[in-house]
Amino acid sequence: MIDITVGLCSRNRQATLKTVLLSLCDQTIGHERFEVVLVDDGSEDGTADMVREVRSELPYPLTYLWQPHSALAAARNTGIRAARGRVMLYIDDDVLADPRLLEEHLVIHDQFDRCVCNGWVNHISEPVRPVAPKFTAADISTSFFWTSNVSVKLQHLKEAGLFDEDFKEYGWEDQELGLRLMAIGLKKHNNYKAIGFHIKRPPTRANITGALAQARAKARSARIYVEKHSRLRSRFSTGLHPPRLAVARMCNLGGFWERYLRSQLPADANPEVALTSHQAYCLRELATVEYFRTLESGLSHT
Repeated sequence: MIDITVGLCSRNRQATLKTVLLSLCDQTIGHERFEVVLVDDGSEDGTADMVREVRSELPYPLTYLWQPHSALAAARNTGIRAARGRVMLYIDDDVLADPRLLEEHLVIHDQFDRCVCNGWVNHISEPVRPVAPKFTAADISTSFFWTSNVSVKLQHLKEAGLFDEDFKEYGWEDQELGLRLMAIGLKKHNNYKAIGFHIKRPPTRANITGALAQARAKARSARIYVEKHSRLRSRFSTGLHPPRLAVARMCNLGGFWERYLRSQLPADANPEVALTSHQAYCLRELATVEYFRTLESGLSHT
């Protein structure tokens, strides 16, 4: 019997994904007790070739499924339909598994029936699994269902109705499912011994356009989320309420963050060199501006 299925979805991240697959090789539970279901959401970077090459190094069963690019919600549903485990564990394709990750998730599900288990997402800057985690402020999360490191029984995913495929872009599809899991009576349990190491490399100048595009996509998804669940919890988590929108407008009067970030980037800078901590901070602020600007542009529709 398969106790736990690791659900992975990936697109155009074959190098990092290989490291993630290899990080699951030394789990403290027997290899016969878990499987990995990997859904390739339309990769064009040789992911399929990488999987063929690495499969012989993996001691656990791996199911590889390719589909045309359809976004995360659809990809995760493809994985659910192929899963054989009693429990479904989600990690992202840039999260390295601690050796006890699967065992610690199962501890919670053996102890509690109707529950969601959130593990510790520990942020690291290099694709090397540390011996022990070091807490960072980015590790803090109050999410009920955050697919960077979360598990739930497969039967409860199906009972809640799977992921909503109306979410076609980045963001909020896991939070939306979390509300439906709450509605059918599941409770949240944290297990900080279930550790996933999230690789968060310092951004480069080449990442700026993508970061801003992702912020806009997340805002469009946020509007879908609130349209489906127009309640205080969803409005406060997305920032779609008048006080937060007013603060966002004030923080970028006169296009401050666009101009300031531009002033911090030398014209002849190598686009592949990591941004300084101050430049990265400016980029985060500008991405926040883009998020709220896009969010507010659709306010009349919510």
